Amino acid sequence: MYIDSHAHLLKKEYGNNLESVIEDSEKTLFAVNNIAYDMESSREVVSLSQNSSLFGSVGIHPYDAFSLDKSSEEELATLASYKKIIAIGEIGLDYFRNITNFSLQKKIFEKQIIIAKSLNMPFIVHSRNAFNDTISIIKSVGYLNGVFHSFDYGSEEAEKVMDLGMYISFSGMLTFKKREDLREAAKIVPINKVLLETDSPYLAPVPERGKKNLPIFVKYIYAEFANLRNISQDELQYIIVKNFKDIFPKSKKILTEKEKVDLKF
Repeated sequence: MYIDSHAHLLKKEYGNNLESVIEDSEKTLFAVNNIAYDMESSREVVSLSQNSSLFGSVGIHPYDAFSLDKSSEEELATLASYKKIIAIGEIGLDYFRNITNFSLQKKIFEKQIIIAKSLNMPFIVHSRNAFNDTISIIKSVGYLNGVFHSFDYGSEEAEKVMDLGMYISFSGMLTFKKREDLREAAKIVPINKVLLETDSPYLAPVPERGKKNLPIFVKYIYAEFANLRNISQDELQYIIVKNFKDIFPKSKKILTEKEKVDLKF
């Protein structure tokens, strides 16, 4: 009953292998949140959400911030209205590489949080080397219904996210030898505010590190987190399903119905 709360199951990422990757996910996982990063992938995510285990999120990644204009804002709102589109994302700030003007990133991040607020939908945050500005913008809008995906900071930053009551999602980085800071953060986040993800096709976890990541590898992240928190993987799976339904309420009815017929539940 694994959920991968953040993956990019898109043609650009997997090419001709996309169909088989989705088929494997359908057989193995309870659900996947398929995440867009620009307008083209947002449309693709909506189309792919017809697959039974796939939900979707639509939005503009900070590296593509230049592509959000009035027309695409309106289209995002329309795409977000589809039945299995559960969030606006991924959106945020990335100062790791100077690809897109930082001021523009901040402006577009704020605009997309406002879109999420207007739709009463959660948003999915991408934040890399930009924690203080990320938190500042979220506070300035005053809408806290979101998830920090693939959390890439330590305990101090985690505490600030917790102060906002937002969710934190851990990726395969949790298994990396040198990321003790992440493991310390994972120990303190309230269990009812945790999600787990692969961020496929990126950040494959140990022991698959170096390969193209797949949603089915999420089991290694569950194993690492369960060990850190000294709980069983069965209990953790139940908790993550509940958390997923809580933060993404559009998924609740669909997943509850699926639970009734899923013999693995």
